[in-house]
Amino acid sequence: MNTQERIIHNLLNKWVSQIIDKESLEKKLLSGKKLRVKFGIDPTGTVVHIGHAVPMLKLREFQKLGHQVVFIIGDATAQVGDTSDKNAERPMLTRQETRENAKDYLSQFARILDVEALEIRYNSEWMDTTNFNSVGELAKNFSVNEMLDRDNFSKRHKAGIRISLQEFLYPIMQGYDSIMVQADVELGGNDQYFNLLAGRKLQEAYGYEKQDIMAFPLIEGTDGRKMSKTFFNFVGLNMNPNEMFVKIMEIKDDLIIQYFEQCTSLYLDEIAPYQERLNAGENPRTIKLELASILVTLYHWEELATESRQYFERVLKEGLVPDEKDIEKMELDAPEGSLPLVTVLVKAGLVWTSTEARNALSGHSVKVNNEVQTDPKFSVVLNKSDYFLLQVGKKKFRMVK
Repeated sequence: MNTQERIIHNLLNKWVSQIIDKESLEKKLLSGKKLRVKFGIDPTGTVVHIGHAVPMLKLREFQKLGHQVVFIIGDATAQVGDTSDKNAERPMLTRQETRENAKDYLSQFARILDVEALEIRYNSEWMDTTNFNSVGELAKNFSVNEMLDRDNFSKRHKAGIRISLQEFLYPIMQGYDSIMVQADVELGGNDQYFNLLAGRKLQEAYGYEKQDIMAFPLIEGTDGRKMSKTFFNFVGLNMNPNEMFVKIMEIKDDLIIQYFEQCTSLYLDEIAPYQERLNAGENPRTIKLELASILVTLYHWEELATESRQYFERVLKEGLVPDEKDIEKMELDAPEGSLPLVTVLVKAGLVWTSTEARNALSGHSVKVNNEVQTDPKFSVVLNKSDYFLLQVGKKKFRMVK
């Protein structure tokens, strides 16, 4: 296949859970028609991780093919809050907070996308001028039953957990975005599936051609759970090269190929040999080292990836403590004062459970400020001004306050 066909094949088949309508989208891509490819994001924070970057890599492929990526910053929708992957209402943000966060998002996504070529839109542009009557016209295309059939709403309804009417508006708002930017395609995670379909429903109701949609599985964190800031199991785009390399080396062995497929820009035929090497019994650590080098190169550059690998191997081989700048810093959501070390280890994401923490302590694998701790009743003193160093095993470090 030629270069264009190879890109299209990769775009449609690499780590995509569902495409509606795949046949339609493939025909459009092969036709040479310039498509308007929509992707929206609510900038609810400033931390961007490689899970957020999964659709960005797809958008980059669309850019390579000459399509127009329409990047919607949900400064209006962020104030409502999408609960697609949540089991409770989300706190509302101010308009100014979303605008400030958006600047950080775009600066980090510039490592992947040609930001200059993006059509950047803020959905407050049309949401702020939409009157109540218009909202009613949009809402009549959806039933309460349809909303309650949505998985997370259904679970909350059965559990008696409050669902605000405002939350019902979110998918309608996201669907309305598709009308306003005349989207041909929209990308989103599996948790966004209902919202993506809302765009198709509203476009059809208002006489527009229905957008095709591409949905992706949510990425698993380094420990196998959902990648989340809560679990501190994410690889941040803003991590320095050494910190990023060490973090990638923490991923579980059974996630190696998944990370190749989700998080790198390699084509499927370039990833297949890594799977063959694993199947042949090669040490997963060797392949993980190559994965870490590829990802550091993607977000920094090759020379730094080489230096980061040397750094990692030196620290691991010689049992050194990394430079402070290369250790992830975090502030625990905990009151000042004494807190059990077992609890701190769990909150810091260095272990999953209290049992695992106690096992690490009894195994002489835990250090606090470079001193080995074995007592499961040992407590540390938390304050807002001073970090202390935690270490579990040879390669897990956190600076915590």
